[in-house]
Amino acid sequence: MPGPQPSWQVEPCPPWCVREHDEDDIALDRYHQGEPSRLQVSMSTTPEEPREATFATVALTLRTGRYVGESVDWIAIEPVAPRMTLTAESARRLGQRLAQQLAQHSSAVRTDGADRAPGTDGTADTDGV
Repeated sequence: MPGPQPSWQVEPCPPWCVREHDEDDIALDRYHQGEPSRLQVSMSTTPEEPREATFATVALTLRTGRYVGESVDWIAIEPVAPRMTLTAESARRLGQRLAQQLAQHSSAVRTDGADRAPGTDGTADTDGV
């Protein structure tokens, strides 16, 4: 955080914070935020069962945050309705579990790509969305 620390900020910014803090920030804007990363994914866009026709390419934004004065870091995944916000530890466990599921899936599927949903061939995964 460049510039002087506002009087309401009770601790220094964590090393990952890139958010500008101002003296006149309202209470809901008083949080630390990391650099967002963006990723295009293919995901079902309906609450129904994930049928092939329900998949669409969606640009997700992932960002780290923590409200000033609190001790829990969180990871927000947007736009997902409702927004998915996990503690950093929960996000770590989710990442590990996703890796396990992908390893099981990869060892069990055909290699010809016939099992892939639209947009899951890796070409839609970008950080520069």
